[in-house]
Amino acid sequence: MHRSHPSFKLFLVLILAVLLLNGCAPKSDPIRIAISVWAGVEPAELAAQLGYYEKHGVDVEMVRFSAYSDSLEALRDGNVDAGMHTLDDSLRNMSVGKDVRVVLLTDYSFGGDGLVAKAGIETMSDLRGSRIGVEVGTVGHLSVLKILEKTGIDIGEVTLISIPAWEIQQAMLDGKIDAGVTWEPYLTDTAEMIGGNVLITSRDYPETIITTMTFDADVVESRPEDVEKIVSAYFDAVEYIKQYPQEAYRIMGQAEGISAEDFSSHVEGLKYLDLQNNVELYGTDSNGRIFTTAQEISQFLVDNQVIKNLPDVHQMLDSRFILNLNSDSQ
Repeated sequence: MHRSHPSFKLFLVLILAVLLLNGCAPKSDPIRIAISVWAGVEPAELAAQLGYYEKHGVDVEMVRFSAYSDSLEALRDGNVDAGMHTLDDSLRNMSVGKDVRVVLLTDYSFGGDGLVAKAGIETMSDLRGSRIGVEVGTVGHLSVLKILEKTGIDIGEVTLISIPAWEIQQAMLDGKIDAGVTWEPYLTDTAEMIGGNVLITSRDYPETIITTMTFDADVVESRPEDVEKIVSAYFDAVEYIKQYPQEAYRIMGQAEGISAEDFSSHVEGLKYLDLQNNVELYGTDSNGRIFTTAQEISQFLVDNQVIKNLPDVHQMLDSRFILNLNSDSQ
């Protein structure tokens, strides 16, 4: 009678044990990324739609917010693991004790942000005595302060009314405000709807409104491999935009409920930052100009009493994933 060799039985037992362990191994929770309407951050959504996160072996859930300020709150409260937030808002988080890490820079605004005013306000000097709607405590707040500084208007010469960016248009139609600081698609749409004017855009203060992918610091430290996979997938999506722009605009526009043509017009107001752009901005030894920019923005926010403390920009700007990917691509 044929008898199985003991070593063969041992082999079968080991195989069964491996299968059982794999089947019972706890699955990591998806990494939740907050996102709201802004063409510059939609490559993160594009990566999800194209299956790039899954391709890199990481489970990601995109969590979309109508109000940008709600996405900031979600990260502060720990309801998401990361957010597509502007650099100044990440600095604000750090200044109030929320430890975050900026792992990549998505874009900088070059005309996509600005100030829209009602008919009759034709120049910046006409803003004196006006009511300006702005989402106080967010990137719009930085915009309005930069705009006023650039045009020589003191903050005491206007009245700031806190309104979410996507409600600026209705507030102007209702006569609650005379002007509003917002971004595309709301900026141009509002000017057309009210018969007003876009008086100034971020083309007049470039490399000030910079958007990022910002993570909770604990997530970066506990799941660095997953974070690097997400960063890699994101840059794959940026490359897809270069190769197939119209299809990319269609997918990203669909996420915002607009056409590819409309989305394309919003892209004209920003510059997407790819891996090499990020390497140049971060530098190879935490010496890139993004550190200087972050320090300048921090000082500006302190000087204007938006934040009380200067955050540690070298702690917040985490270049390791950018540099790892750049090294792998050499």
